[in-house]
Amino acid sequence: MRAQPAPITGSVLDWAIRDTELTLGEVAETVEVPVAELQAWMSDDSSPNTTQLKKLSKILGRPESFFFLEVPPKQQPTPAEFRRFAGSDGKPGANTIEGIKVARRVQKTHAWIRQRGEGAVTLPSIGVDDDVEKIAERLRVWLGWSTEHQTEATEATVARDFRSALQAKGILALNLTLDDGISRGFSLHHRYAPLVAANTRDPHPARLFSYAHELVHLCLGEDAVCGTHGAKRGIERFCNRVASALLMPRRAFIEFKTSKFGAELIYDLKQVTAVKNRFRVSMRAAAIRLEELGLAASGLYEKVDSTATVDKKKGGFAVPGQEPRTRPIIRVDQYGHEFISTLFSAEEKGLLRRRQISELLSVSENELGRVQQLAAIGADA
Repeated sequence: MRAQPAPITGSVLDWAIRDTELTLGEVAETVEVPVAELQAWMSDDSSPNTTQLKKLSKILGRPESFFFLEVPPKQQPTPAEFRRFAGSDGKPGANTIEGIKVARRVQKTHAWIRQRGEGAVTLPSIGVDDDVEKIAERLRVWLGWSTEHQTEATEATVARDFRSALQAKGILALNLTLDDGISRGFSLHHRYAPLVAANTRDPHPARLFSYAHELVHLCLGEDAVCGTHGAKRGIERFCNRVASALLMPRRAFIEFKTSKFGAELIYDLKQVTAVKNRFRVSMRAAAIRLEELGLAASGLYEKVDSTATVDKKKGGFAVPGQEPRTRPIIRVDQYGHEFISTLFSAEEKGLLRRRQISELLSVSENELGRVQQLAAIGADA
């Protein structure tokens, strides 16, 4: 018996495809139709049959009823640039895609609130042809970031304080669980709610570098999802150079290297470790800076990149003596005190009800008091 036609809405199918990491060719191959036929469904020139609709539903992760909506959802699908890593041929995994969707919900809510009483967030404007050292100095001054504090505090404290410095400038700084060993972080630019996110699976030095790296993307006016590879390609290389210069100022960096190792070029991993420990950064970040300043032996970054490993024991938030990881603590860690404080400020202004905040944060109304208290003291990790 011949399958019956399924008169779906073409624009909804188009939206669903754009909301995945799949190409038209990949979808068409799975449904076993030519790309031209798939495009005809998207433009309402023809319709799939019920068997083909079942295959569409499965590959696009939507119920069959979704494709019969009159119009597509109002929210924008995941941008195309997020389906592949910046500077890489790889693809973000499921955790990263979900993290981006969570971040967009946070960003949309935050922007809606700020537009009803607050001004736009002004970021330093930079260009890829600008001098890297001058950009780094501008960003350091703009953030009010102290290199002295960075070299004296613990790794966890430095990462937390840099995140707080971003939030003080109106940047949402999220800690999200992204794909392990695949994603470092991402940035979402917005006039009222610029956002960066770091991977909680990474240790604190790697998160610190991700915050700085994603800040550079924001100042370029870019959305970007950044993987664990591609550090020497295009814009990713530029962002890494600026982030390295921001966290390891030329003068302080050269003075430390010279006092520790003299005039010789750095070639040994133990030497790189000493540099990374001094500035509370990752091995890769230290190698990038050494190469940028001509202080590294040939091939140092490749050597570090091929051997550097992530210490999972340093990746978590828990610290001995701290209270148990309750939902309020987890939510403040995830979303940051800037976003959560904005929600409670909106409640005071009558823009949101307490129940709405509870639903937004996925906590009970009884837990909201603790969430508000933690956000007020800036208790995010």
